[in-house]
This record gives sequence, structure tokens and C-alpha cells, in this order.
Amino acid sequence: MGDFPPDKRLALRRATPDDLEDIATVAQEGFPDDPEFDYRFPYRQNFPEDNRKWIVQEYREYLEQPDKYAVIIVTASDNDNKAVALSVWDISISKAHRGSDLGVPDDPEQQIRRRDANASHFRKFKQQMCEEFDSYFGKYGDNQVHLWLLATHPDFRRRGAGTRLCRWGLEWASQQSLYTTVLASPMGRSLYEELSFVECGSFMVQVDGEAEKLEIWAMTYEKDKEPEKPSGLLLRFLELVHFLRPK
Repeated sequence: MGDFPPDKRLALRRATPDDLEDIATVAQEGFPDDPEFDYRFPYRQNFPEDNRKWIVQEYREYLEQPDKYAVIIVTASDNDNKAVALSVWDISISKAHRGSDLGVPDDPEQQIRRRDANASHFRKFKQQMCEEFDSYFGKYGDNQVHLWLLATHPDFRRRGAGTRLCRWGLEWASQQSLYTTVLASPMGRSLYEELSFVECGSFMVQVDGEAEKLEIWAMTYEKDKEPEKPSGLLLRFLELVHFLRPK
């Protein structure tokens, strides 16, 4: 059985500030079916304007730091050549992120400025993701590229967009002899396994005293491996298990 032909309506490129609103739409529509999004933003349906406002702010910050983040998108000709999938890659690990608190101050004594988020879950997720990144991947330093976010708009899944974005990062890292790392959500884990990422371990994000929790997997792609081209059937499958992460 031959490879599934690439969708010629799709094109991959680096995002620009002009893409911000379209990227925000992909994020707002593409992430909510991932448990990680539910964990942090359980009230987004009640306050969609808050959710939109802070998503725009988050991606504006990524786009304003091209020396640290590569925001890579897939556009579709049947969507007026607008973004239908997104990824955010940290290409300079040692450079500090320059940005806001996204409406949830680290200090729990300070007032939260957004209504779509669970502040305790938001803070715990942010804190633990940073700690676990250092624990699993700190040893690589700048000898890695890290995938923080990956999402495809629901109307454009099963067309290879997510796979293209992953392969961009794998090929970029391979050219520079870097590791590729990711902290994968429950949905993302299957995708990365299919792309030959290796699981290093997992951890739970859980606020003390609460039953609700979220499992995250630390995964790496060895820098000496050449990215494998997935089969046609695999391309179809991968788009069923698209990822959303971490920020």
C-alpha cells in the first residue's frame, strides 16, 4: 500500500504578526478537546471573550520573541490561505521568556484578571511544567529544541497538518544535531510515540487536597536519528491524535 499523498492545499511556513488572529482561532478551537486545556480553563465556555483575549496575548508574546520561539503554522488554500494548524518551538532554551502572567499572577494573594481559568490549576500546571522540564531535559541545555504547543483546527484534521509541523521540528533539530523534547498531554502522547519519540517518564499535575489530576509524559527524540517518513495510513491516524501543550 503506497504512501498517502500530501495534501497540496496545505503549506507550511513561519508565522508573522499578521497571522496572530488566525493563530488564536486555531488555538481556541483546536485545544479544548485536550484534557490539559480543560484542567486549566474549565470556565472558557462561560467566558469566551476572556479566553480569546488571553490566547491572543499569549501568542503575541511568542511572535514578539523570534530569537527564542519559532511559531510554525500550516495554512490551507481552502481556508483563504489562513492558518489551520500551529506549533510553538523553543529554539533557544537558555534565553528567558519575556512575557506577562497571562492574567493569573504567580502570587495567589493577587487578584486573577481572567474568568475562564481555574487559578489554582493554572499556577500548579505552570510551576510543575517548569520543574519537570528542568528535571527531565535540563541536562540537554541548548542542545535541544522543545515543542511547547501543537494544535490543528478541528475542521482541518486528518489532512497531515500536525504531522508536517512535527516533522519540521525533527528535521530542523536533525540538521543541527539537537535533541527534540516535548512534555506531552494525554492526546499528544500517541502522536509522539508514532513519530518514534521515546518516553522518559511521566508525572501528575495535582493541587494538594484535590482529586482532579492531569498526567503528562516527558518524551525525547534522539538527535542522531533521522526522522522517518510515516506511511499513508499512519498520516491519517496521526491527525486523529493531534496534540496540544504546553505552555
